[in-house]
Amino acid sequence: MTEATMGEWDVAVVGGGLAGLVAAATATDAGRRVVLVEPRPPGGRARCDEHDGYVLNRGPRALYLGGPGHQVLEALGVDVSSGGPPPTHGARIALGGRLHRAPDGPAGLLRTTALTGREKVALGRALAAVPKLDASSLVGTTVAAWLDELGLCGAPRALAEAYVRLATYVDAPDALDAGAAVANLQAAIGPGVRYLDGGWQSIVDALADGHRCTVVGAAATAVAAEASGASVAITTDTGLLRARAAVVAVGTPSAARSLLGPAADDDLATVGPPVTAACLELGLRRPSGHPFVIGVDDDTYLSAHAPAARLAPPGGALVHVLRYHRVGEPTDAEADRALLWRAAERAGIAVDDVAVDRFLARMVVSGALPRAAAGGRAGRPAVAAEHRPGVLLAGDWVGPEGMLADAAIASGHRAGRHAAERSATMAVP
Repeated sequence: MTEATMGEWDVAVVGGGLAGLVAAATATDAGRRVVLVEPRPPGGRARCDEHDGYVLNRGPRALYLGGPGHQVLEALGVDVSSGGPPPTHGARIALGGRLHRAPDGPAGLLRTTALTGREKVALGRALAAVPKLDASSLVGTTVAAWLDELGLCGAPRALAEAYVRLATYVDAPDALDAGAAVANLQAAIGPGVRYLDGGWQSIVDALADGHRCTVVGAAATAVAAEASGASVAITTDTGLLRARAAVVAVGTPSAARSLLGPAADDDLATVGPPVTAACLELGLRRPSGHPFVIGVDDDTYLSAHAPAARLAPPGGALVHVLRYHRVGEPTDAEADRALLWRAAERAGIAVDDVAVDRFLARMVVSGALPRAAAGGRAGRPAVAAEHRPGVLLAGDWVGPEGMLADAAIASGHRAGRHAAERSATMAVP
């Protein structure tokens, strides 16, 4: 990317996170003159930080193989083939104060000590049905209501809720759309996920360096379609930009509202609350005893991303320990920190093993929850709308496709295409 001054452009992208980078790359590849407005280094929440040879991903990040994000990245020429799957062989669940073998597959279900025989049958039937479900038939139904329909209760229900959290990073069974949740469960069970060598910084670098647009290192303060309808004005703290089309990809609905003003009210009327989590990132001198542990009782999740992917020095390991925040409830950073350290110790991690550690008290997982009451993913704001001509939205809370990074990438791609098509037909006055 190159630096630039104010001016007139085919496409302006406001926000340099994953959605914004994909939108800019898509419009650039279509032959448009694209400017990216971003005051910080590109990447947003997908940026990684390196400390003493350990690549910290700002939370546990996995690419859903075969999902919309994977497909778009491949189409843009981003190589996401390097890395490995989560270390789920021999995975454990923490239930009732003990570690048990995870009921992953028929063998794991048979051997786990976490469930009685009757409970194993109930959970096994529910899990076996997931790949065959029509996720669209569950749109508008909450996860809690769906589990009620399955007749799950007690430990099997707690485990099913834990698997939903694992697949969606969301702890909101009474509000989360079951259609969205089941689609992610099916993706995790089917094609699976991959931890990437070099972390998600590898995606950021490939998008930023492989699809060169122009960068304005400024903070946008307002985005508005001009009265003529032919252009969009982007006000920044260093001047004014005009473009035939603009993509607002600033990460959260509240950030979009601050730029668009009342023009965004219709879009944001049914948007759900943000999804957050606490995360402890640990660079270890040696692998942990249990590299994959799902906390059923305490809403935690531990996974060793290295050595599955190249994120640590030779012989070392990189472990993420996550606590899912219950959506809409207050959080306690110190209580979360203590809980995550206990989860790490439970997995066999000793303090002396830790070379690097970082605690993220309130990490934004997703800009907005896809609520069943709002129609799940289909109820999220559209990328393009008639009431905001020339202004497109992108982010993990926008558009009908996917959740998490899949939603960000898919909406960014769609917004970039829309912006490129509009800029081919509109003239900046």
